[in-house]
Amino acid sequence: MPTIAKYVLDILGKKGMSEFEAASRAVEETQKNVLLKIIRDNQTCAFGNEHDFETIHSVSDFQAHVPRQSYDDISKYINQLTLGAKNILTCEDPVLFATTSGTTGTPKYIPMNKTSRNDKAAVMRLWLYKASKDHPRMFEGKFFTLVSPEIESYTKGGIPCGAESGHAYRNIPNAMRKLYVAPYEVFLIKDYDSKYYTLLRLSVEHDVTFLGSCNPSTILLLARKMDIFKKDIIRDIQDGTLKKDLIIDDAIRKIIARGLTPNPKRASELQNFSEQNNSLLPKDVWPNMALIGCWTGGSVKIFLKGLRAYFPESTPIRDWGYLASELRGSLPLEDNSSSGVLTIQTNFYEFIRLDDIEKDDPTVYRAHELEKDEQYFVFMTTSAGLYRYEMNDIIRVDGFFYDAPLISFIQKGKGVSSLTGEKLYENQVIESVRETMQDMDIDFTFVSAVADPSDPPRYSFLIESLPDSTSREAKMNIIKSIDERLSIQNIEYESKRKSLRLGAPVLKILAQGEMEKYRKNKVASGTPDGQFKMMQLTSDFDFQKQFKTIEEISCDSVEGK
Repeated sequence: MPTIAKYVLDILGKKGMSEFEAASRAVEETQKNVLLKIIRDNQTCAFGNEHDFETIHSVSDFQAHVPRQSYDDISKYINQLTLGAKNILTCEDPVLFATTSGTTGTPKYIPMNKTSRNDKAAVMRLWLYKASKDHPRMFEGKFFTLVSPEIESYTKGGIPCGAESGHAYRNIPNAMRKLYVAPYEVFLIKDYDSKYYTLLRLSVEHDVTFLGSCNPSTILLLARKMDIFKKDIIRDIQDGTLKKDLIIDDAIRKIIARGLTPNPKRASELQNFSEQNNSLLPKDVWPNMALIGCWTGGSVKIFLKGLRAYFPESTPIRDWGYLASELRGSLPLEDNSSSGVLTIQTNFYEFIRLDDIEKDDPTVYRAHELEKDEQYFVFMTTSAGLYRYEMNDIIRVDGFFYDAPLISFIQKGKGVSSLTGEKLYENQVIESVRETMQDMDIDFTFVSAVADPSDPPRYSFLIESLPDSTSREAKMNIIKSIDERLSIQNIEYESKRKSLRLGAPVLKILAQGEMEKYRKNKVASGTPDGQFKMMQLTSDFDFQKQFKTIEEISCDSVEGK
């Protein structure tokens, strides 16, 4: 790592961590101060005037004046901002709208101003500082991180819309920039395969010691592409070129070409790896990988087992924490755990117990009032103008860092299906599938459960892909195992299955490449690549019609298609 950047990171990180620990010993006071600062800073904006911010002097005042807000509730203010109006949700103007597809498919526009950007950057700086202390070798090589473009469109008021990950990447300090294998412009390549080819062509030439992507499924995709593209990549590295038939804008190609020179030594090394193993794998290409950064909880944990086919078992993985367009909600301090300390210095938090969310007047808890092993819905207030904002996320309290709660993201609140009153949750599906994979020593590219209102109603499990040698008996055992584990996870599911009100689940084997095709279509239609998520549970029966099914297997019969 460049000396100046390392020095600055150590200085700022040490100071920041000391302040973080002090705040974690005084959660109630810290949270009150964060909230009142947000209120004072924004008391003259339109939202502040409408909700009498000038009269708010305590947390209870705030809760009395401001109702809990969904995105739909606050969208009227955001719509004004997108048209160029000022002083609406905050006294600061937004500098970017982070776009997200949301649960309904309708784009959401999440405002970001300079203060909220700095808040998130401070948490990321602590993440890097702690990771660097635990894994100093991660700075001995190159960083390969994947982001979405900062600017993908503009609002009618001329404000850019895009991904905060791209914004952060584009604004990497010069002292740090030389650590990264790819210039920001690579992420602007629109063609799906051309972008991934270029990223791999640039990264495999170097000794990558830190690999980062929000979703581990993206890392798996890149690992598979590495082997598919290996011949052309090795040739390009040999010659110092970039394939001419890639669909890349000329201006972007010129920027990339500036950093390319012939490297026959590296090409020879890669060729030897390919010939020895009959494939090109990340664990051979990057033997000094010190750390992988990606989500490890919620709906993505099912992909973690697949990483071990491409990286040594000993390669540490550190979760990014509870992270969304709206906030950085937690700071993980250890590897191989999705649990992180609630970021009490940058956002104000409120919580409602999972079982109380449907009540007319549920008890609202603050950060210092949470209990270990309980699950809660999250509501947060940020410096970007989201007040008592309903995230529709369920978190679990795993313990405490001093007095600050350690939380893990469990699932989206709407990740629930109930065909017959079973109230099946997405995390129950994820755990049942993960345990089946572990016990049977099998691996899938992806799996998604779809509610099927047949007679009787049932769940279809879409799966890709199993080895060709997998017998029908083994496939039947897979769906039987998932069914049994769901019954253990959910007593209502067990009851409905035993009473035959819920039919036996069906395993639907998809044609090879169906998941990648779906992902490609979603990205082409506007979903930011870094935000793409495959649903592990959906009540949309038509969802499965987008995929080609080659075989159906139930617990007691097998049908070929």
